[in-house]
Amino acid sequence: MRPDPTLPDPAPPRLPQPRSGTRVCLAGALLLLTLPAGAQVAGTGVLEEVRQRQAQADRPGIDARSPSETAAPARESERGEPDRRLPFVTTPDLRRATVERHLRSLRTTNPIAAAEAGRELATYDYDAIVRGFLDGTGLDPADAGDVLTAFVALQWMVANDATAEPSPAALRAIRRRFVLPMADKPPLSQPASRAAFAEQVKLRMVLHHAGWKAARQLGVLPRFLATLSNEFIPAAKLQALALTEAGLVPKGPAGARPAQPSSPDTPPPAAARPAQPPAPVPGPDASAPPRHAANWDAVEGVYFRSTTGVGVGGMVTIDFEPLIVFTDGTYYEIDDTALEDVDLAAERSAKPRRFGRWTRKGRGFVLTGVDGKAADYALGDGSFFRAFPAGPEERVARSYRRLSGGGNRAMGGDVAVAVESRYDFKADGRYGRGGSVGALNSGASTGVGTAIGRRRAPEGGQYRLDRHTLTLTGADGRSRRLFFAYGAQKDPPEIDRDMIFVGDSVFSSDD
Repeated sequence: MRPDPTLPDPAPPRLPQPRSGTRVCLAGALLLLTLPAGAQVAGTGVLEEVRQRQAQADRPGIDARSPSETAAPARESERGEPDRRLPFVTTPDLRRATVERHLRSLRTTNPIAAAEAGRELATYDYDAIVRGFLDGTGLDPADAGDVLTAFVALQWMVANDATAEPSPAALRAIRRRFVLPMADKPPLSQPASRAAFAEQVKLRMVLHHAGWKAARQLGVLPRFLATLSNEFIPAAKLQALALTEAGLVPKGPAGARPAQPSSPDTPPPAAARPAQPPAPVPGPDASAPPRHAANWDAVEGVYFRSTTGVGVGGMVTIDFEPLIVFTDGTYYEIDDTALEDVDLAAERSAKPRRFGRWTRKGRGFVLTGVDGKAADYALGDGSFFRAFPAGPEERVARSYRRLSGGGNRAMGGDVAVAVESRYDFKADGRYGRGGSVGALNSGASTGVGTAIGRRRAPEGGQYRLDRHTLTLTGADGRSRRLFFAYGAQKDPPEIDRDMIFVGDSVFSSDD
């Protein structure tokens, strides 16, 4: 929790540089950029467990109301009597079991990410990282109440993008009002379950902190916060609170920070999105010549950068988005439509968040978004790559798949949603497109499980590739033009035909 004194950002752990190429990242395999599967205590996530224990004490959960409404009645520590400590003993075996529990849960939704997570967790000692977080805060890493206090404080820091370290008095207030009411009930009241619970909180704290740091570096913090399930403490509610010497208290009218407004570029929380099968990709009718072919005359280059996406169960994964860089010093986050069909002036007016400015810096760029925040990208460093065009009339003979999702299983909830979209290209110029959606409610919290699945009607016809344009002509004779690009691998960059962009969605090869 404590920031590294040499850095203005949140503290390490320092993330290792991804390997050359992009297919591993595409699967969301970088451990510290994915949220963990829910830490399990009797089948519930850490913060769900907090709410359950508070509910058992007839007290509401942490929310935007006043401390007098959310806190339990005065306890010994509030009357000046000694605070009740909640010690536990950590062991290498217990930490290994905690990591393996996390990996088993992750394997059920993303086995590739789980394999990468296993390699990373074998390198980093999460216990040592937590001890570094708590050093100098007055919190004891061998006390389960202090560990949970630190996690609550960290969530507030992440939601408010705060880098100043909370004072010891503020942390004591959080512990007194939100942790001690649970001290007399499991898991905190029982030494064995207390230790397992504390280790799960520690691991989740490290992963959440690393996700925050990565989201800040990528300039996608609003998206990161938007994908957090409501079974985490909701970011919007934490943004309405100030962390003071009295703990978490409502902000005054002058200091109130409203929840982030929704926009086409900020996805809603994963649990709020309905399960829908992938719809046909939209695009202008290509029977007429493109109206804005001159757009390509002003292009300096086509690139793509890493960002965050939502995977099965609401897990945050690594995704990529294509960028068109223009010679006038601007860039555009292209959508589905091929560039020659985009009215850039109208697009800038309707979707200003898709535009920004760029300058050169060494081998890479400094990109400044519409919010004025600048981010450095070095070409081929794991987060910024060159995109490659197809050849004129190039034919492809392979299948590509995209897997995304939603739900709240990654945060300890019951719901997991998986959405698959596919393209099948043939060497004779034919294509097929399909997809499916599946949703599972485990019923862990209700006792009633459900599962649904649906396939969308298949689509097919003829395709044509010409540089950064994919033209699809359906069986009804209607054609549409879509943006297209290949990925990159190695350094210096080479074309990677195992990865393609169709519109702003990235697909990987099944072959």
